[in-house]
Amino acid sequence: MQTADSTTTSTILSHFPERIQAALRAYGAEINLPPEAVVQLAIGYFLESADIAPGLSNQDSPNGTASPDANSEILTHLSSPMQKGIGQYATEYEFPPEFVIELAVTFLLDPEASSFEDCQVGVQREQVYLLQQYSKHHQAEAA
Repeated sequence: MQTADSTTTSTILSHFPERIQAALRAYGAEINLPPEAVVQLAIGYFLESADIAPGLSNQDSPNGTASPDANSEILTHLSSPMQKGIGQYATEYEFPPEFVIELAVTFLLDPEASSFEDCQVGVQREQVYLLQQYSKHHQAEAA
C-alpha cells in the first residue's frame, strides 16, 4: 500500500483528538506503518465488515468528488474508492461521512466503543494482529 506524504499525515491526524492521534501512532509503530495508513486500514476493515468494498489503493488519486459530502476535508485525503465506501455507508445508515470515519477508527481502537469519547485507547494485541493480517491480505491483492 502506498502512503501519503508527511503533510497529508498531519492533515489526516489533525482531524482526531490528541489521544486518538497518539493511539494511531502507537499502532503504526507496532505494525511499521505510518499512522495515516493505520487510519486507511481501519476504515477499510470497518467498511468490509459492513459488506462494503472500500478499496485501499492510493493509486486512485483523491479528488474529493466521489463522496456525497465532498466538502469534508478529511475525505479529500482518501482514495476515491474509499470515499465511495464511506459515502455508501453514510447513506445507508444516515450518518455524516465524518462520523463513519470516527466509527471506523473507534472500531479499531476499541471495538466495544461507539465514539471517541467512550473509546479506550490502549494498544491491543488482537487489533495489531488484525491490522497486520488485513494489511498483508490487501498487499497480496495489489500484487
